[in-house]
Amino acid sequence: MDLLAIRTFCRAVEEGNLTAAAKSLHITKSVASRRIHLLEEELCTKLLVRTTRGVTPTDAGALFYERGIAILADIEDTKQSVTGAGKDITGTIRLTAPRSFTDMNLKAPLTAFMAQYPDLTFEMNLTDERVDIIGGGYDLGLRIANKLEDTSLIAKKIVPIRTHLVASHDYLEKHGTPQNLDDLKNHRCPLYANLPAAHQWLFQKDGVVEGVRINSVLMSNSGLMQLETALMGQTIVILPRFFMHSYMEDGTLQEVLTNWSVPLSHLYALYPQKRLLPLKVRVLIDFLATWYAHPNNCDSL
Repeated sequence: MDLLAIRTFCRAVEEGNLTAAAKSLHITKSVASRRIHLLEEELCTKLLVRTTRGVTPTDAGALFYERGIAILADIEDTKQSVTGAGKDITGTIRLTAPRSFTDMNLKAPLTAFMAQYPDLTFEMNLTDERVDIIGGGYDLGLRIANKLEDTSLIAKKIVPIRTHLVASHDYLEKHGTPQNLDDLKNHRCPLYANLPAAHQWLFQKDGVVEGVRINSVLMSNSGLMQLETALMGQTIVILPRFFMHSYMEDGTLQEVLTNWSVPLSHLYALYPQKRLLPLKVRVLIDFLATWYAHPNNCDSL
């Protein structure tokens, strides 16, 4: 089977237009059309529906596309392992990542990565809001979640992120310590506005997950703002450990309802599934996974 034909077909699916696909491969439209036609003849099935507006894959074409990009990725990996490619990685990585996590935990590995690959440049959008990775044209998105619902993206777990329910001694002395989940309905709680179900806190015990609807005294898109209200004795708060690990270690904040735990989240690397992952992005993902695999780099997470 002709690899050039497979590459041309996959590019046509990605571009949704045969002319654009041909241009990106530096061939003529007639050459691209001929390659795909021969591929369809060899497979004895129609792969693309052609209209005046572009091309779309048939059911068989969609299946062949998924297999095709896997074949091309395997070939690229093999070529890199044989030739030693990747030592001189260049280009630009467009990356979006959570601002708070980046400020506290991502600056060190990214700086180390830039030092290792000095010919790479970055365009970064740091925000705690959910970003449209495909629509924004990003090569890679980093996101913290306990469940991902966007099936248009491929997700790779980088490192677990623990979350805790905590309060200060002053708060607990004034408002009492909750003894069960229902007690939280009567406590002062801040909520994180960027979550799709912000008013519901989830807890688990013995494999069972339960949700509690919270009456908020503060709705904010800032984890640091929520942390400050807890440190000042104003609220009982649920936050990722990286926000407050030092305050938990020195006893300023103490964990509450320890017979329940908050479902574990992860830092995910997300990228579009209908693209051949560029080497520069793959190297960055592997670098971050290796970095956070070291205990010293993830003890605060």
